[in-house]
Amino acid sequence: MGMDKQISKLKILRAGESEKFFINSKFHEKIEEQPLGLLNLPTGKIVANDPLCFYETEPFEKTVKPGRYPVILYVQHIEDDRRVAFAEIRFTEKLPVGFELALIKGQDSEKLSEDEYYGYGVDSGTGGFMDELTCNEFVTLIEPTDDGMLPELEKALSDSYVYTYSTANYTLPGTDNNLTVFSSGYGDGCYPSYWGYDENGGLCCLITDFETIDEEDIS
Repeated sequence: MGMDKQISKLKILRAGESEKFFINSKFHEKIEEQPLGLLNLPTGKIVANDPLCFYETEPFEKTVKPGRYPVILYVQHIEDDRRVAFAEIRFTEKLPVGFELALIKGQDSEKLSEDEYYGYGVDSGTGGFMDELTCNEFVTLIEPTDDGMLPELEKALSDSYVYTYSTANYTLPGTDNNLTVFSSGYGDGCYPSYWGYDENGGLCCLITDFETIDEEDIS
């Protein structure tokens, strides 16, 4: 999808007008917001990755003010099916008027063609947000395990399961640092994240798009 279409999609989403995505749908579809609690960002450096396979550990180059911020999931209902279509960290309640691709150090958006993007890889059907500090602590915590999985996190995801997705807001033992974890759209793939800016140029959100909304659905 071209950047203009992507920006249009995210603006529609955050304006609360997601019904526009489904005007031509043959199915009964809607998007509902699901709060996932607060995410602690003690360094303000955000890592987005698959926390069950854990390939990406580098934070985005842009940072935010350290603090606790709400995470909101946008769950797409398609008849009886449920998919996490987007995941957002909301820094302010201001509406974004513009978006740019979130990059890690060494990535250059100028080198991308119109339909290319950078994103993080998903191999477990799961995505997540965490602070860089939490990421480092998480790596240390899973190193002794045989499969890189934390039983407590797996249980939290299993306990939350609703056909056809699961979520968790998991705090690392003995710390105030947590990660938010959620099913990724239709499963595995490579998914981009975007910074949202308000009319004054301030950062107001970070949104990962799990690409359940087709380009032809954007008017």
